Amino acid sequence: MLEPGESAPTFERPAAVDGEVRRATFDELVGDTAVVVVVFYPADFSPVCTDELCSLRDFDLFGLQPDVSIVGVSTDSAYSHRAFAERNDLDFPLVSDGDGSIADAYGVLEDEALDGHRTVASRSVFVLDADRTVRYAWAADERGELPDLEAVRSAIESASDDETAVERYRVAHRWYHEGLEAYTQGHTAFVEADWLSAAASFEQAVDPLTEAIEAFDAARRYATDERVREAATTANEQATDRRNAAKWYAEAARRYGKGDVETGDDYRADADRPHAAVDRRDEPAHPDALVDLLAE
Repeated sequence: MLEPGESAPTFERPAAVDGEVRRATFDELVGDTAVVVVVFYPADFSPVCTDELCSLRDFDLFGLQPDVSIVGVSTDSAYSHRAFAERNDLDFPLVSDGDGSIADAYGVLEDEALDGHRTVASRSVFVLDADRTVRYAWAADERGELPDLEAVRSAIESASDDETAVERYRVAHRWYHEGLEAYTQGHTAFVEADWLSAAASFEQAVDPLTEAIEAFDAARRYATDERVREAATTANEQATDRRNAAKWYAEAARRYGKGDVETGDDYRADADRPHAAVDRRDEPAHPDALVDLLAE
């Protein structure tokens, strides 16, 4: 099996990608993402393989995108992969390794057949960095064993760098300003006692601010430069306080709109504290400012 520090081989094979079957190269599947997770599994539709890939689908690896690509590989056909992906809502490509050559190159081709398959890959996971160097490798000792997803997450974070951190920060910054625009509209309506508009705008701010919180936190985890980490941490605090204030102002506006002034005042007091906190801080720095920091 390939070990950490070794270069991962690339390939060109038929694959199920976004509901279509086509021939694709490794580079086409992963683009310029900073980290690639290559997942080998024995067969489509087997219970353990379904659990393995669905666990990766549901795990918060996708919160790290667009900096992480996941590619599944087994010896089943690309058409079987497409049906398997559709049934289980898998939104990452599945590659057909019909002759087992990819699994063999990664050192995870099994000698024994499984359920009529002539060749199968061992259940295994490889985390590759931007240079396609193996940073983490795992293979199951037993057929029913599943990967340790927290170990995979840790490997992804260790394979990332400040460039990845800035890209996550850039995504977070866009979400933050989308939420900020709705938040500002909500606060204006709140001051004017337009309770219906205030509640609607504050509610509209919650989702993008939540996305910003998660992406700023990913940037913080990825950063190795203390200045980038500090900027992401402060931005995460700003987004968190705005999100919390938006939730409580929205509820206060709804209560005021119903004539429930006492409860509305309670929610308003809860919202005023984080609102005051964001007013005391500077807004998150523009991503280009972090690029300039790293260039110094």
